[in-house]
Amino acid sequence: MNIKNFLNKHVLTNIRHYWTRSNTKKILSYLVIIGIIFLILFSHYFSRQLMLRPDDVATRNIASRVNAVIVNEEKTEELRQEAAAAVQKIYQEDQEALPGAEQAVEDFFAETGSILNTENGDARQALVDFLSQTIAEINDARSGADIQTWATYLANATSGDLNLMRGMALDVVRDIMDKPITQDTLAADYAEAENIIDSYPYAQEAREIMALAVIQALRPNMVFNPIATERAVQEARNAVEPVQITIKAGEIIVREGVRITSQQISILEQLGMQRTQGYPLPVLGGIIFVLISCWLAVEFLKRHHQEIYNDHMQMLLIGLIFVIILLISRFLSMIEIANLPEVSALIGYLTPVAAASMLLAILLDNRLAYFFTSIIALYVGLLSSGNTLFVAITAFIGGTVGVYMVSRLSQTSDLARAGVYVALANIICIISLTLMGDNITPAILATGILLGAINGILSAVLMIGALPYLESAFSLTSMVKLLELSNPNQPLLKQLLLNTPGTYHHSLMVGNLAETTAESVGANPLLVRVGAYYHDIGKIKRPEYFVENQISCANPHEKIAPALSSLIITSHVKEGVEMAREAKLPQIIIDFIEQHHGTSLTKYFYQRALEEDRENNLNAEAFRYEGPKPQNKDVALVMLADSVEAAVKSLTEPTPENISEMVRRIIWEKMEDKQLEDCDLTFKDLNIIAKSFSKVLAGMYHKRIEYPEFIIKEMEKRSGDHGDIDHQSAK
Repeated sequence: MNIKNFLNKHVLTNIRHYWTRSNTKKILSYLVIIGIIFLILFSHYFSRQLMLRPDDVATRNIASRVNAVIVNEEKTEELRQEAAAAVQKIYQEDQEALPGAEQAVEDFFAETGSILNTENGDARQALVDFLSQTIAEINDARSGADIQTWATYLANATSGDLNLMRGMALDVVRDIMDKPITQDTLAADYAEAENIIDSYPYAQEAREIMALAVIQALRPNMVFNPIATERAVQEARNAVEPVQITIKAGEIIVREGVRITSQQISILEQLGMQRTQGYPLPVLGGIIFVLISCWLAVEFLKRHHQEIYNDHMQMLLIGLIFVIILLISRFLSMIEIANLPEVSALIGYLTPVAAASMLLAILLDNRLAYFFTSIIALYVGLLSSGNTLFVAITAFIGGTVGVYMVSRLSQTSDLARAGVYVALANIICIISLTLMGDNITPAILATGILLGAINGILSAVLMIGALPYLESAFSLTSMVKLLELSNPNQPLLKQLLLNTPGTYHHSLMVGNLAETTAESVGANPLLVRVGAYYHDIGKIKRPEYFVENQISCANPHEKIAPALSSLIITSHVKEGVEMAREAKLPQIIIDFIEQHHGTSLTKYFYQRALEEDRENNLNAEAFRYEGPKPQNKDVALVMLADSVEAAVKSLTEPTPENISEMVRRIIWEKMEDKQLEDCDLTFKDLNIIAKSFSKVLAGMYHKRIEYPEFIIKEMEKRSGDHGDIDHQSAK
């Protein structure tokens, strides 16, 4: 096998297989969306950065986009230097200093005595050399004449004189070194020692020799500690509070035609408007934020909306809406109104986050819309050119109100009304946040209110305009589409009314019954109502075979075999599905038509067949609907409402007790027949359904009050006295 065949057979085959896997496409889609979000987020960040240098001449006015408290670094550094200069040096005591000084005095006079006791050579010259060397070691500027005189004095001195001089020198050393001595104070200590010695009543030469002995012995007893001193200096610098200055949104930092100072560049850097280095930290922070937010979104979908997570098209829809709103926010952040920087800082309030929230709620799910509203609001706040926190809060509140308003749609005008409520929510939020801020002016407040109102209307317009295109592109059925389908002028509903009026009335009753109960068990009220309207459209084909339409005609089932009757009855499901597909009804409505009977048994015709079957070879499966069974709460609710409404109508005495008993028996029969095993209705839900159905049906079929005869006569009398008002009602 050559290399080409090996690559084709193994490597390329594996690559194609990996590429065609759904998980691969999903991961690539996620990466593309994350990349787009990151580019949108950081293209805005880059665009806000300036590259100014000190001493450049500003080509335009540069104003702050936000209210901010920043540090005056120049003044702060000046105060820190003053604090550092005020710190005194730190010393530590040298325990060996005094013994060393005393030993130096002893050594001085011991050397002098040793020279005098030497019999060989000239003692006087040796003393001159010794004294000269000592003076040179201490850098003392003393004349040679004095040294000659000192040498002569020492040569003629007795041992008693030397001992007296040594003792006095030691006393002076001890007296001076009894207090702290540093290198900086050593010169002053020398002078003090000379003053003390000059006060003694001795010969001039003796005092000068003792001064020399003391000066050469004195040394610092406090040693400088550089580490402790540096620590103290740093603590003093850190103790200085930064000098803060408040920058208002719209305040001009750099004026056109003026040289830029380092202080101005520092302010721009703190405002996030100046970049002097690369982007490693902002880029890293952005990557982390985008990844965390996207991970949270995916986890939320996996845990709470598995069906959406597994649907690539719906995931793409979420990403598309998200990216479109971010692009709009990015565009708005680029708008700067000349000479009105305060208004430019408020442009972020225009971002129509509520449009995305309402689209997600209408097309997908309310809870999903609430969650993604919070994430989109965070991004919009980051992208805003000013008042980022206020913009994020307003976006979240406006979007949340939008979701709430469209979650209960009953007519298409509710969509426009939702925009008004979003505008009101924005206005209230902007007013409250502006009053909480520190940059309150009538112009800013009025501008914020105007932008909040425009935002609400713009959100509604965008949502209404985009809705039909997104529905068509992603094959979704929104609540708006359901409202359109519920219109009695829809062709199929008109046919149902004209050809099968009994079935039409029955469908309305089932719709009302199911809709009343839907919300309490977590079903979609609008969806179950519309599904109920269309669930029996297959009866249009043969209306006379269904009892509710047999008003003035004979029952055709009496003339045909039970098996054929059962086939005709069950075929209305298949025929209804065909009609729905021809009319291009959404699949979500077709599910009601197809599943509303599940695999139930046509009991009446099965019982007739049993009575006629003498060979006991009857197959019950031939008398069942083809199914499938209801796959969700919505269809299951319509199934129960359909069965209950038809059964209660047959009661001769529809008292509340009889109705409740009938409702619970039918629900129990559906459970026993395993028709509810594929949906997620709980026993608690079934109990709620039974109570709700019983209450509604009791109101529908209650008996009218029979007025006593004397009351009727009295009402007729009053009617005659006062004209013909309400005469018909009295009768």
